[in-house]
Amino acid sequence: MEREKLIREGSTGQLLLKMSLPVILVMMVTVMYNLADVFFIGRFGDRFQLAAISLAGPVFSVISAFNTLIGFGSCTACSIALGENHGELVKKYSTFALYSSLGLGLVLTVLILFGMNFLIVLLGANDETARYTLEYLRILAIGAPFMIASGALGNTVRADGNVKDAMTASMSGTLLNVALDPLFIGVFRMGCGGAALATVIGNIVSMILLLKAMSGQKAFSLSIKDFTLNKGISLRVLGLGLPMAASTLLMSFSSTISNRLTVSYGNIAVAARSVAGKSAMLIPMIVMGLCMGVQPAISYAYGRGEHTRTRKIVVEVGTVCVGVALLMSGAFFIFREQFVAAFSSDPDIISLGRYMMLGSLLSVPLEGIYHMCSTYLQATGKVSFATLTSLMQKGLIFVPVLLLMEHYFGLDGIIFTNAVTTLISTVIALLLCRRWSRHIRAISIPSFSGDPAV
Repeated sequence: MEREKLIREGSTGQLLLKMSLPVILVMMVTVMYNLADVFFIGRFGDRFQLAAISLAGPVFSVISAFNTLIGFGSCTACSIALGENHGELVKKYSTFALYSSLGLGLVLTVLILFGMNFLIVLLGANDETARYTLEYLRILAIGAPFMIASGALGNTVRADGNVKDAMTASMSGTLLNVALDPLFIGVFRMGCGGAALATVIGNIVSMILLLKAMSGQKAFSLSIKDFTLNKGISLRVLGLGLPMAASTLLMSFSSTISNRLTVSYGNIAVAARSVAGKSAMLIPMIVMGLCMGVQPAISYAYGRGEHTRTRKIVVEVGTVCVGVALLMSGAFFIFREQFVAAFSSDPDIISLGRYMMLGSLLSVPLEGIYHMCSTYLQATGKVSFATLTSLMQKGLIFVPVLLLMEHYFGLDGIIFTNAVTTLISTVIALLLCRRWSRHIRAISIPSFSGDPAV
């Protein structure tokens, strides 16, 4: 099978071209969803609606965390099982990804809808932004099951190297979202609600296309007969997906705290942070796409006990990630004013947004190293180290640094918190990877089932 041969024998360049590049396009879907909403709200709405989308961001992150928990976990589990030639496990993992994502999505829908009033207060919405935040979240909550399933299946389908179907489904949903945004926001004057509705519809279309693609692949199964909550299946998927999902959840928590601190400096600061934050999201997403694209190959090689190939892929891809991050951060720095102005014509937002982008871009080159460390630990099943690595940048280190920086430096402290946090987190992540790599070299691991990593 050509895809299996690629992940088994392909060079790093082939892996990046055929697996990472399409994944980057898929990762851009998430960014484009956010960019489209912010762009059209900025053009057709006002600063309060723009601020409302930023305030609702943590809830969007929670939804993303659930699809990552199931999707990335099932992708890793399926890749390792394929490397071990355990086809029946792959079918069980894929059905678990579908039905558990829909179930968790329904639970999240109920929790958000019934806790809406408490939630908008928690997120930091004030009298000027509460109505818009509520409007955005209500529709987002209804679409949660489809958004989680779309993301989970998009990750799962990559397990055997098939990134084409994931890319096609995600891009189709994105293009529809971008087409619907000006219609709902500009023509029908639905504002934040229109942005949320366009996002949900786009995810529904992506989910349908992914279901169709997976139903035609022999490696996977979507039959309810193969679905099981057996601990060996459910805990394996959830355990492998936990590091990245926990990071996303903690990012939601950290964003809430950061938003609440930023609100005290006015709605202009919140709106500017919403725009500037997109640049900080775009480059790490591309770097993450490079890492996630080769993750099945790392897991496959690890499952076969080919640790030399595992290390080779990690080192070479990590080098590429740093280079890409440096080039892109330089480009964003040069054109940061034009970037902010594309989303808002408000001179106050443009002025503050330029400065906020500077703080966001300082740590970007380190993102390549950090994400490669996290991917390596997770792809090789070292759940404890992978979880710790994922949690550091988004909460364990971020929150204390944020509170200290804001206390001593005010808004400047908030702006430059991520740079300080990423530096500290990257150093610790490298030390953890070094320790785990030495452990792998010191022993022979016949299969994942015998891995003492967890």
